[in-house]
Amino acid sequence: MNTYRALVLTLAGLGFLGFGLWFLVDPFAPLAAIGISASGPAAATEFRAFYGGLEVGLAALLLVAASRRDWHRAGLWLVLAANAGIAAGRLLGIAIDGVWVPFFAYALVWEIGFVALAAFGLRGMKAPAS
Repeated sequence: MNTYRALVLTLAGLGFLGFGLWFLVDPFAPLAAIGISASGPAAATEFRAFYGGLEVGLAALLLVAASRRDWHRAGLWLVLAANAGIAAGRLLGIAIDGVWVPFFAYALVWEIGFVALAAFGLRGMKAPAS
């Protein structure tokens, strides 16, 4: 099971890393790919910071957690919480705004899939003694 947990953490970390680097390098490209328009240096900086920097930071933590067995539990909780929050926000946005683009299907499969993978990895893990 430890190999499974490390694999989930690694895959989630690589996903955040790839998406984060894409936003850091060219923040408008991923937006345009799903039909979102934004422009200007302030927008570029904000997208680089939040979608680039935050995701690269999450990736770093998850990749370290994958390599440290004593961090697996915390890392899996992070995978679960981050992806559940993103999926919930996406579903709320779809409901409120009445919009659907094909990218949402792929994103929701990824997000809900990682919630399930992390939840499965957490089964049977006990909280460390305090």
